[in-house]
Amino acid sequence: MILFAVASLNTTKEELNTLGELLKEKEKDQKPKVEPKENKWQITSNVAPVYLGSSSNGSPIDSQFANNNKEYQNTMSYGLGVNYDVSKKLTLRTGINKVNFEYLTNDIEFYASLQGRPMASLSSVTNSNAAPIVVQNANFASTEAFVGSTKQGSIEQSMEYYEIPLELSYKVLNKKFGIDVIGGFSTLLLNNNNLMVVSDGFSAELGKANNLNSVHFSTNVGLGFRYRFWKSFQANFEPTFKYQLNTFSRNDGGFRPYFIGLYSGVSYRF
Repeated sequence: MILFAVASLNTTKEELNTLGELLKEKEKDQKPKVEPKENKWQITSNVAPVYLGSSSNGSPIDSQFANNNKEYQNTMSYGLGVNYDVSKKLTLRTGINKVNFEYLTNDIEFYASLQGRPMASLSSVTNSNAAPIVVQNANFASTEAFVGSTKQGSIEQSMEYYEIPLELSYKVLNKKFGIDVIGGFSTLLLNNNNLMVVSDGFSAELGKANNLNSVHFSTNVGLGFRYRFWKSFQANFEPTFKYQLNTFSRNDGGFRPYFIGLYSGVSYRF
């Protein structure tokens, strides 16, 4: 009888232990699963070759150069950005970039003279040691008094801006390799501008363009390609088209600038 009672007691203990373990497992299953916290912020770096162009002919320097050939120079943009994930698909982006634009107006001739019509959008450099430089279209007949002293060349206009983009990107593909569609606008703050005449082995400063707005805007559209090579780091490549609005305060000559940037860099998520 004693042996039977001990055996029954051991059996009861084992059943209780088993029941207790089942109850613990059930409680674990009923507890809400805590999903890992998502890191919504990103810091990005970017550098890009920039290709300037115009959707129409014309000249913002002077109407006499409206039909002259324009040669757009490849320049660079670089900067830092901050991104915030509004949702799993949508990201808000901003930052600051420094960008330079340069282009040449070809087929011009120039000479030093105290006479001659100044260019419409030029604020000249004051230099008491030299006569002002007169610039005219080489396709027009040169003033006979200066035919022997004219030089053939180009006008170089350079513009430097700080760019502040505000964009949204939509994730079309969101895996280790991702694709985004990007849209938005940028505010461009004029930092510096310069006009020069350049010829073979010669260059001279003319002054500054006086018809550039200190603030203007661009509409932006692009594609983003992402590759996550570590948990918090990814590489980015973003070809983006930016059409500039209200670049000139007056006398834009029908010149409609835009630029294409091939932005690449690395981002860190935190």
